[in-house]
Amino acid sequence: MSAAVIRDYLIADRDAVNAVALAAFAQYAGDYDDWPAFSAGIARTADLAADGDLLVAECAGRVVGAVVHVGPRRPRNAIYPDDWSVLRMLVVDPAARGGGIGRALVAAALRRAVAAGAPAVGLHTSPIMAAALRMYLSLGFVREHDLAPIRGVPYARYVLPSADIGTALERLASSTT
Repeated sequence: MSAAVIRDYLIADRDAVNAVALAAFAQYAGDYDDWPAFSAGIARTADLAADGDLLVAECAGRVVGAVVHVGPRRPRNAIYPDDWSVLRMLVVDPAARGGGIGRALVAAALRRAVAAGAPAVGLHTSPIMAAALRMYLSLGFVREHDLAPIRGVPYARYVLPSADIGTALERLASSTT
């Protein structure tokens, strides 16, 4: 697969972003209670562009991944302080995984957090999302505390202080996976 270009979301990307999100989460269909209701929310991932910077990864003219950076003082879940940046909905098309697309998206989102002057970057994820969790931990995100399960799936909040973003970006830049 050719190298991905990370760029800002365009309205024309809406259906592709939503389809990639659904494809990325499909492997977890058996883990969530009421998968039809949960997946209906996943199918609206592009709606997150209203309150954050939706970034897409494009390869050969096709959207293959996305992530949302929610900057300080933008609407967010109450589990995050208002002055933090938040990463949401990192998704990569299963057919495009293993090529560094997720890492490139996270790097772009972290650069947005730096530009926004956020004192920390938060995210929530689950142990069932093992590859993403391994990446976040390798970048220096630290588990702060458990959150209430989402439709029966355990989640926790993770944080990366702004002082550690430079190191995380170096790790992302030097990574070949």
